[in-house]
Amino acid sequence: PRQVYLARHVLTHLFFLLGGFCCYLLALRLSGDRLVALLVMLLFLLSPRLYAHSFFNNKDPVFASAFVMALLLVSRAFDKDSVGAYRQCGAAAGLLVNLRIMGAVLVAVVLVFRTWAWFRAEGAAARRRVAATLGVFALWGGLVLFISLPYLWGDPPGRLAEYWMALANHAHVISNLFRGELFSSAALPWDYVLHWFAISQPPATLLLGLLGLAALGLAAGGVVRRGADAGPGCGLGVAELRFGILLAVCFALPLVAFALLRPTAYQGWRHFYFLHGPFCLLATFALMGLRQLSVRGLRTRWVGGAAGALTAAGLGVAALEMAQIHPNQHLYFNFLADRKTPERLRARYEMDYWNVMARQSYEYMLRQTPAGVINLDKRHFHTSREWETRILPAADRRRFTRDLSRDPDFLLPNFLLSGGARLRLPFDLSLPVLHRFKVYNNTILLVAAPDLSRVDPTMADDYRALHRAATAGVPVARDNGYEVYRRGRRLAWVKEACAPGALMHPFHLALSPADAGRLPEHHRKQSYFELIAHGARLDGKCLGSARLPDFALARARLGQLGKWEVEIPF
Repeated sequence: PRQVYLARHVLTHLFFLLGGFCCYLLALRLSGDRLVALLVMLLFLLSPRLYAHSFFNNKDPVFASAFVMALLLVSRAFDKDSVGAYRQCGAAAGLLVNLRIMGAVLVAVVLVFRTWAWFRAEGAAARRRVAATLGVFALWGGLVLFISLPYLWGDPPGRLAEYWMALANHAHVISNLFRGELFSSAALPWDYVLHWFAISQPPATLLLGLLGLAALGLAAGGVVRRGADAGPGCGLGVAELRFGILLAVCFALPLVAFALLRPTAYQGWRHFYFLHGPFCLLATFALMGLRQLSVRGLRTRWVGGAAGALTAAGLGVAALEMAQIHPNQHLYFNFLADRKTPERLRARYEMDYWNVMARQSYEYMLRQTPAGVINLDKRHFHTSREWETRILPAADRRRFTRDLSRDPDFLLPNFLLSGGARLRLPFDLSLPVLHRFKVYNNTILLVAAPDLSRVDPTMADDYRALHRAATAGVPVARDNGYEVYRRGRRLAWVKEACAPGALMHPFHLALSPADAGRLPEHHRKQSYFELIAHGARLDGKCLGSARLPDFALARARLGQLGKWEVEIPF
């Protein structure tokens, strides 16, 4: 398994680098300047989230790179205006739609541009030529899509329509933490993708892309004011202006479509990573303008030089920050997300939703236990989570076990993560923590200690004091040898004779009628604590403690999402 994962990482990342090189070639075609093209390629590659995803995500970065490759062939076809060029362009478009149905965006834009060219063509011969290239593009696109996607072979029109509808109404509906609120992935705010794009791109990329859009707008405005025959101006040729408009449409159209149609989406803007390429290529026009300022004369040279220095500094800052948070660049946020306030990000946005950092936790456990087996709790080492250890060398992988007859050596409590069953409502985690993995001072993942003899003695004393205070009263419930006490909003339980393996089994606590009445009917009987999540062994006893969540908040969130599959712990 390790070799399979590493091979996938290498192949996916090489494809991402190839996309960056195609970005360079396309920027070079637009600008004719190697320095500008190099800067655009760096903008594409120095995107922390895409760079990280280009190792472990074999879908979204691959599609983003393929989108740039298809754009390169579109540009070539526009320039050559030959049947052969449009044949290659159509084949690339067919493969693009195969990878992701959103490739239809590029297909639709090309068809619109060629149809417009047909209307503007002068003479029957010119129109026949445009019609021939348009037909070749559509024919080869459909043929390559049909051959490469066997799913379509039974009923191409029906299956393609089904393919498209599956995108807009994805059956996999989960919760999304966005700006501190929980939203269903089928009912997201209109600015969900745009907001994620703005807070997770390096500032230099955002600034240059927006300046490129502005430069393109000025050039297009000049055409409107002076007439088409006067040329676009602003240092752009007709071909460059036309392709720049195509890039702007490819970037803006999916955002507008999402705002209007609200298709199912989740886990940040990863389904829209393909917008990154067109946006970086739009920066070409800003960089071209800055280069012109630097060579026009002494009055403007200092402006172009300063802008070039700022661009280089912005790229350097992005590279430095990627190095600082390595290997967790997939958790990158820029200054717009208020990342300096402790735990601010974790309370407002999805973080490690693919649980990529689990590898670091397993490596920590291996360092802490140089020899012997490591027993993991049943919730964090079953069939659906066992894949997390497969990236490890075989010898290390075999050291992890799941033995229900003994207590776990380590626990991996979850924070607010995407994916229904892993989402927890706010409550205090009382387990002593061995190690915290932090990014931007936000705890993304931690390793906890079920056996308090492993932790600092002072922490164990605090745990004893907590239970002495909580157990001073009369038990409010008893179950399976445990006595449960309630002190304000906190529950505590203790089992005097705690046999090995007791921490591996759930402890069920029935809600009181008053508490149960505050929740929807279908959640009153299935809510419980698992001792594994909050309990520990100390002095031969099983001890547990947790704070009750806010019932009003729980009900509000449940009502907001409609159908909710999370078992609320009480």
